[in-house]
Formats: sequence, C-alpha cells, structure tokens
Amino acid sequence: MSELQQTKLWDDWDDINLSTSERRIERLEILLCQKVHQGEDISQCLQVLEYLKNRTTHQKLESVFFRQVHFKMTFNYWQIISQAMLIFLVAIPCCFAMYKIATSSISSSSSSELFQGKQLSKNTPPHGKKHHK
Repeated sequence: MSELQQTKLWDDWDDINLSTSERRIERLEILLCQKVHQGEDISQCLQVLEYLKNRTTHQKLESVFFRQVHFKMTFNYWQIISQAMLIFLVAIPCCFAMYKIATSSISSSSSSELFQGKQLSKNTPPHGKKHHK
C-alpha cells in the first residue's frame, strides 16, 4: 500500500484534530495529495493552503511585532521612571542646599544687625541717666 492510501481520508472527521493551524495545513496537504492521486481538481485546495500558510506566517509576524512593541513600551516606561527618580534625587539635595543658604544668610544678617545694635547701645548713654557737664 502507498502512503496516500494508508492515510485516513478527509471524510473520516471523527479522529481528525484541527485545533492548530499546523494541523489544518497538514490535513489540507494530505487532502491535496489524495486529490492529485485521484486526478481531481486541486485549485481550491491550493488557494486554501496558500491562505492558511500566509495566515500562519502573518500571525507569527504579528506576535513578534507585538512583543517588540511591548518591550519598547516597557523600556520607555522604566526609562521615564528612572529619569523622574534621578530628577527627584538631584532636586532634594538642591532644595536642602537652597534652604541652608537662605537660612544662613538670614541668620547672618540678623546676627550682624544684632551685633551692630549692641555696639550702638554701648556708645549711647542709657535713657535713664543724664550727662552732666
């Protein structure tokens, strides 16, 4: 018996598993070979086979494309987060430095005013005492 005769005919639907594209293509190829062996027209089988193969290729390409898009989106997301964290980490010390500068300039100016005020009070007589000549 030849290999074509040993394979189940397409009409035997009970045991045929068409759950994946690869299995459908395989069964269609078997049907195509059977039709060629019997001398039948195979043009429709060729069209369907071409459609299934293109569809499978398209699905695989689409899957690769979506994985790449997902990777790029994830990478961009983490890049934005890391940039925001870097800005935050740089901004916090800058804010503390500005606060220290501002408070030190205020305290130094107020202490110099106090110092000048104390020197003036030493040079001027107290208000309660009058100077006699």
